[in-house]
Amino acid sequence: MKRIIGVFLLLTFFASACHSPKPYYKTAKGKKKQKYYNDLQFGGKSASQMKKP
Repeated sequence: MKRIIGVFLLLTFFASACHSPKPYYKTAKGKKKQKYYNDLQFGGKSASQMKKP
């Protein structure tokens, strides 16, 4: 009985850990903004030359 409860708890833990929301920097919008700000900061185009994300 204890073994069944332990397995059930482990399955519940792993199932809940797998469905976390995606971090903002890994989304399409976040990647566009990151590229925009990296170009501004590290010698890419100037802000007036770039199209806003």
